[in-house]
Amino acid sequence: MSSRTFPFARATRRGAVVAVASLALTACGGAGDDQTSARDDKDVAAISSDSTAKVTGDPIKIGYAASLSGAQAVNGVAAKAVAHAWQEYTNTHGGILGHPVEVEVVDTKNTVPGATSVAKTFMQDKDVDAIFLTDLVAEGSMASLFEGTDVPIISGGGSSDLLWSEVPGVFQDVSGADYALKTYVDLVKAADSKKFGWAGCAEVAVCQANAELAGPYGETLDMSYTGGQSISSSASDYTAQCLAFIGDGTDGIALNIGYGTGTRFASDCIQQGYTGTFSVMNSGFDQTEFGKIAGFKSAGSTNGFPWWADAPVVSTYRGAMKKFSPDGVYSSGNSTAIWSSFELFKKALENAKPSTVDRTSAMEAMYTVKDETLDGLLPEPITFTKGQPSTPVGCSWFFNFDAGDENPTAIAPDKSGNGAAGDLASTCAGYLPKK
Repeated sequence: MSSRTFPFARATRRGAVVAVASLALTACGGAGDDQTSARDDKDVAAISSDSTAKVTGDPIKIGYAASLSGAQAVNGVAAKAVAHAWQEYTNTHGGILGHPVEVEVVDTKNTVPGATSVAKTFMQDKDVDAIFLTDLVAEGSMASLFEGTDVPIISGGGSSDLLWSEVPGVFQDVSGADYALKTYVDLVKAADSKKFGWAGCAEVAVCQANAELAGPYGETLDMSYTGGQSISSSASDYTAQCLAFIGDGTDGIALNIGYGTGTRFASDCIQQGYTGTFSVMNSGFDQTEFGKIAGFKSAGSTNGFPWWADAPVVSTYRGAMKKFSPDGVYSSGNSTAIWSSFELFKKALENAKPSTVDRTSAMEAMYTVKDETLDGLLPEPITFTKGQPSTPVGCSWFFNFDAGDENPTAIAPDKSGNGAAGDLASTCAGYLPKK
């Protein structure tokens, strides 16, 4: 991987299941909630006013392997909500080339055997035209399974570069784990931290491996590294880890953990007296849940587009989520990344216009994607080349968010990575040089 770095500007201020029905999430009350509710109503009204007649063609079938249970279940549960919202929105707006879409979501159980079994079943079912995958625990061990695939394998907010940038026929449109490693550290530096630590998920090996790489990079930015702590989602509390960070004078902690665990960890640390900044990213951040933690402040990055943006394409996303998956998580980069992957699949088929939609034509269609940004929903122009793995994505969206803020505040880049303006303008932090 090449090192690609674009400078970014700091914000001038801080930020101003398995069944979907079981996902009730509520935020604290206040004037901001009234404003958000009014915006939600407007978003829903917009997508309802331009709906079309039901489609009648043969269905395009998508198999979705997602972690609906297990340590990182929040990602898969959110994926199921997004998949349903996208399916229903698409089918009430003409489908894809006149075809309705059908998305079947099956639990991978957040294990390699579970994910492998689900993926194999979809791969063997010739009626399945594309496969989506959301399982951050299993994905890094699945590259060999997908070698020579005849059905497109599409990232649902995937992270592991061991899969998404290694195998042809596997399609990635957001930044991965290697990018996240560098960006976590860049963010704590941008927050003026002098001593930083790494809180890594115990369930995924790369989380712990990143802790060993983060320190040396941080030291090149004139920060001291206070070490890494292993954070298990099953732990009853994180007092020991928090006190270790506090005792070392840590003023910036990278949360390389899912937000379900991250919120408990952050809450424990703040209760123990931590007053520094948290670096948050992608599926490790949910605005609603972190917004409930008094004293929480963060510098963040999202590999999925900013859900708070005013752009019409983002309003469509919010409207679809509120109308069709009202209890699903929409205020998270994990969810927006999945939506953009679905939209990219749709755009690819609309570009190719195959006479018959099947897995062969769907694969060919994915290779028609050239310099695509989906009007700012993607972090950089995306191109897929036949016979080659996906090029690692080196851009995302930076923001600040503190508890009490109505929405995150975008950190404007010096140069937009995707050509978009405003909140949809992305930052390209690039990758660490390979040794």
